[in-house]
Amino acid sequence: MKRLDVPTSVVRFGVFEFDPQSGELRKHGLKIKIERQAAKALSLVLEHPGQTCMREELQHRLWPDNVFVDFERGLYKAIHTVRKALGDSAANPRYLETVGGEGYRFIPVPQELSGLAVRPRNACKIDSLAVLPFVNQSAGPEMEFLNKMIIERIIDAISRIAGLSVLAYGTVQRYEYKEFDPRAVGQNLAVRAVALGELTRHNDDLFLHVELIDVGDGRQLWGALFKKPYSEIAEFPERIADKISHQIRRVLAPDPSIRRGQRPERAA
Repeated sequence: MKRLDVPTSVVRFGVFEFDPQSGELRKHGLKIKIERQAAKALSLVLEHPGQTCMREELQHRLWPDNVFVDFERGLYKAIHTVRKALGDSAANPRYLETVGGEGYRFIPVPQELSGLAVRPRNACKIDSLAVLPFVNQSAGPEMEFLNKMIIERIIDAISRIAGLSVLAYGTVQRYEYKEFDPRAVGQNLAVRAVALGELTRHNDDLFLHVELIDVGDGRQLWGALFKKPYSEIAEFPERIADKISHQIRRVLAPDPSIRRGQRPERAA
C-alpha cells in the first residue's frame, strides 16, 4: 500500500486542530470522532489549502489500484463525514468547497484566537448588530434555558451602547437550532455585524465559543473560548453573559467617550 504524503505537523484552522499522522481531529481541544478514510481525505485537501485536490488524485491515494471499491460512493461518504465533523455545509461551505466536476478545495481559514482583533482604519463603522442564539449540541430544557438567558442578557447590555442598533431576541430567535451562513443571515437582517457561538457541555464543564463577525467581508472582529464548570454557569448565567458583553463593547465602542450617553446598567 502506498504511503500517503501528508503533512507531519498538527494543522490548526478555525477552532480545529488536526494531526495528519494519527488522524485525530479536535475542536476546542475536545476530540471529535472521524472515520479513517474521512481523516485521510481531510489530510489530502489540507496539503495545499486554496488549491483544488482533484478527484483522480483522491481516488489514487485513498484507494490503491489493487483495492476494489465503489469510488463515487466511497468518496461521497468520506467528504460528507468530513463536513459533518467540521459542522460544514456543501451549500454554504466555510472549510471544504466542492469544485464542480474536478474535486474539492480546502478554504484557507486562520486559527481563531481569543482576544481583540485589530480593525483596519478604513473599516466601516458597526452601527447595527444581531446576537444570534448559540448552537447547542446538548439538547435539553436546562441548556435551552441557559442559552436564552445568556443571549437575552447580552442583548440587553449591548443595546445600551449609544449609536448601536441591536435586534431584539424575538427577532433572532427563529435562527435557533439551524445551520446558517452568518454573512447571509446578517444581510437578511440588515445588520453590519453578527455575534454567534456554540455552547457545548462536556462532563462537568461547559464550553462556549463566541465570535463577532463583520457581515460586509466576513472578518472575525473578535473571538474567545470560555470554559467554566457547568454548575457555575447554571447558577450564575449572567456572569458569563456580562463577560461576553464587555468584550463585544470593547470592540464596537473602544472609545470611552462613545459610551457616555448610554443608559445606566440595571442591577442583576
